[in-house]
Amino acid sequence: MPGTINETMTSAERFAAAVSGKPYDRIPVHLLISDHAARVLGVTVGEYESSPKLMARGQAEAFKRYGHDVVNVGPGLTGIPEALGCRIGLPDGSPFVAEAAVPTENEVDRLKVVDPQRDARLPLFLEAAVLLRHEIGDQAVISMTTSGPFTTAAHVRGTAQFLRDLRLNPSLVHRILRVTTDSIIAFARAAAGVGVRISLADPTASGTMIAAAQFRQFALPYLIETVAAVKEVTGGPPALHICGNTSRILNEMADTGAGVLSLDNVVDLGLAKTTVGDRVALLGNVHPTEAMYLGTPDDVRAGVRACLAKAWDSPKGYVLGLGCGLPIDAPPENILALVDAAREYGRWPLDPERFA
Repeated sequence: MPGTINETMTSAERFAAAVSGKPYDRIPVHLLISDHAARVLGVTVGEYESSPKLMARGQAEAFKRYGHDVVNVGPGLTGIPEALGCRIGLPDGSPFVAEAAVPTENEVDRLKVVDPQRDARLPLFLEAAVLLRHEIGDQAVISMTTSGPFTTAAHVRGTAQFLRDLRLNPSLVHRILRVTTDSIIAFARAAAGVGVRISLADPTASGTMIAAAQFRQFALPYLIETVAAVKEVTGGPPALHICGNTSRILNEMADTGAGVLSLDNVVDLGLAKTTVGDRVALLGNVHPTEAMYLGTPDDVRAGVRACLAKAWDSPKGYVLGLGCGLPIDAPPENILALVDAAREYGRWPLDPERFA
């Protein structure tokens, strides 16, 4: 295979080195494989999302097949909203919130902090993490990605109504955010109990969706609290992904205390490097649709070179990844091309002449 090197580190060792500024054998690859694992197993997403055994086996098989460095298993953007009372759709595609939990204001008082051991499918995700740990041991970083406080609150209330509430009923927004934040922290404690890390995805807090002032007022305080709690219970800060154009809130994202900022493909990695690269490690941001889903392996390799050229020397470290989650039906040859490009262009010591 072109670019193959003698890998001398485990995936977990490689990732830890990259985000702490230490040498590594080749640049680590973070792929949010998520429900693509159902395609690896040949089952539907609904079957996969409802079975701890399938989730664990799918992620383990994907790790063996593709060779990425971070393995991730639920609950995703819908797990905690479902536990808070949302009705979730599970098609053979991305799970989605089909019905908000508290569409009317007088229903908000019935919201209660989730019990990760009992509510909805949260126990299934925790069981899947335990099984996955047994499958791959300490070879890779095992992480559970959950929705952040703002996005969880938007699902619970209904996103359109929640965004109106930011202006019309801010006290109600804070009441919902209190419950969603406490629920995420409760889940983080449970995840720590089974020995896995936590990552946060807060796409509705995007600069594409809300103003920077609204982010500072409604999203940032709860993210700071959540990140601190995750760090306390797991021993390390979570990665944070916010979709869309976050160029205006990069400093605030770093202020959360997150260990890694995962950036959408619309964010310029060079700008992120000069803005916050001396404060936090960066991750991203090969285009998940144009390159990974619709493109060819050559398109993927070109995307890798472009990302490395901008961020390879980011002071606090850089991890190769996508601008968002991996499309469920991304061609396997494109996924393999991404990891192989990391071996070819990202071997230590990194040399810009290799990917210029």
